Amino acid sequence: MKGLFLILNFILIFSIQNAEAQLGGNWVDLEGKVISKALEAPIEATLTLESLPYGADIRVFHSDEETGDFSFKIKENKAYKIKVESKGYISLEEEIKIEDENNPVVFSLMPSGEGTILRLDINFKQSKAEILEESYKELDKLMQMLKEYPNMEIQLEGHTDFRGSASANMRLSEKRVNAVKSYLTSKSVDAKRIKTKAFGGTMPLSRENTEEAKLNNRRVEARILKTE
Repeated sequence: MKGLFLILNFILIFSIQNAEAQLGGNWVDLEGKVISKALEAPIEATLTLESLPYGADIRVFHSDEETGDFSFKIKENKAYKIKVESKGYISLEEEIKIEDENNPVVFSLMPSGEGTILRLDINFKQSKAEILEESYKELDKLMQMLKEYPNMEIQLEGHTDFRGSASANMRLSEKRVNAVKSYLTSKSVDAKRIKTKAFGGTMPLSRENTEEAKLNNRRVEARILKTE
């Protein structure tokens, strides 16, 4: 009886795998990108791929840390379930099937809530709190996120490079986060939803003596305090 069960089980598995093989077409490249829904910035994420309906093909991939890009092969005209996960973001699960011209794909992840930090690409005049016009597009994305999620509250956090006067750096970072807050409130975002905090040069990303390191240290970040 046990032998018969094993034979039947083998036949069932073989039939499932054979069915999947018949349903599949040519191998094609699935290319795409994982981005933050808030700011459209690239995200390093884990993508778990599972073929449908039986899950005989299960694989794990990762998007690039700097670009958010990914690429892997799937069968043309075959359905797959893809789960996209990244720390600090709400996981996303979708079914996908490559047909005609729906390649590449973009997965947008929403920050998961309290503690998630969004790095804002905002530039100011040197040693001043005046926002450069080129940064308005980034601020408008943040403003749109706040309007799309009306219960969300954030804290704007200002940082400078650690070199120079500590007190001057603290004042500058405070003025810059207040300038960002003023821009958002001028676009009808309730000021009560935006807190500010200045760190000056106390939390540098790097202590390297390069222009790139100094530029990265001078930043404004948005910490999500509440989503609902």
